[in-house]
Amino acid sequence: MPIKRLNTYSNFFNVSLDYLFSFTNNKQYKNAKKEINPTLSGTRLKEFRKEHKITQVNLAKFLNTTQSNIVGYEKGNFIIATPYLFMICKKYSISADYLLGKIETPKYLNES
Repeated sequence: MPIKRLNTYSNFFNVSLDYLFSFTNNKQYKNAKKEINPTLSGTRLKEFRKEHKITQVNLAKFLNTTQSNIVGYEKGNFIIATPYLFMICKKYSISADYLLGKIETPKYLNES
């Protein structure tokens, strides 16, 4: 399902994307925004990648996609595809809501 549609559902049911992905039992985050911010999402994806010392090439290999897709995501040209977002969040325990710019904290799912 496209992430924009999944975001619509999460807003309608008043739950976080992390909850929909079964990453957390917390249904909502305080001060969560309704909209996905592609520019902020791209910045956060790039920061995440650098924090974990992952090259664009290696991230593309992990996701089974192209480096040009990663560049497009990081530039905010388009929103990261749902399966790729899920894979990154699951492997690195990072919040999908955080990566998409809907929340400021928690960044990682094991943070309180």
